[in-house]
Amino acid sequence: MQEKTKEMDSALTNNMEEYRTQKKAREKRLMAYAEEIQKNTLQMSSALIAELVAERKYQKKTQQDIADITGILPANIARFENGSRVPTLVVLQKYASALGKRIKVELCDQEAK
Repeated sequence: MQEKTKEMDSALTNNMEEYRTQKKAREKRLMAYAEEIQKNTLQMSSALIAELVAERKYQKKTQQDIADITGILPANIARFENGSRVPTLVVLQKYASALGKRIKVELCDQEAK
């Protein structure tokens, strides 16, 4: 009877270790996937932000002008313009609207890598 209990305890321990190993591997894959999504999002939003900033400068508006029109704090505008923050779609839409523009959102297939 004791022998069987030891075997069951050993099997349970092995199962727990295997579970922990697989869990760590899943977490690592998920983290890599999340980092890739974040990188792609930053790249796409950076291009849009650059267009918005260029338009703001073309219209000779300051960050303070945009802040006054949109109600977004000037510091927050500066943060997303310099790339230290990723703005939400609502913020981007407000910014574009302050410039007399709109943002068009499309759902597209990802390009194959």
